[in-house]
Amino acid sequence: MSENQGNFETYVKVYSADLDPEIEATEEMDQKNNQILKVDFIWVNQDYKSFEWFLKLLRQFEQEQDAYLALNSNEHRFLIIHLYFTEIKDDQYIGTAPLELITQVATEDIFTGLKARTHFGRPRWESIFSGFIKDDTGFTADDINIFFCGPAAMRNAIQESCTKHRFHFYDEKF
Repeated sequence: MSENQGNFETYVKVYSADLDPEIEATEEMDQKNNQILKVDFIWVNQDYKSFEWFLKLLRQFEQEQDAYLALNSNEHRFLIIHLYFTEIKDDQYIGTAPLELITQVATEDIFTGLKARTHFGRPRWESIFSGFIKDDTGFTADDINIFFCGPAAMRNAIQESCTKHRFHFYDEKF
């Protein structure tokens, strides 16, 4: 686990790699740190099969959070899951409209079974990062910390967006 993950209110994890070492680190962080108010977990992968081994844990996180929120109605959602499948590309004429329509009417994601919806194609970092400031949490740019693990090209794009938005950027390695 990074030594930088100690005292943050907003914590964004971006993955495009194997998560085994990081799961342990996240569990350790959860035990040590009660100051984190929100975690946006962003995982980018080629296809849904790459997520299969991790879905049980993500479902458990969703269920535990839902149970907690049911008992604590004044609390906000702590964990926001964002999954991206890059293998599914926008059709030049219709985009991903058919898949997006199906996912809007389904009560759970058709690929993962999670409440969190799957996004198609590559993440649009500018839009995602702008949303962190515009949400109803009241966080400022100085409150937002991005922890990244993945390929260099993605790291460069994320780091550039972090600089633009004045977010703190940490490059995780394992």
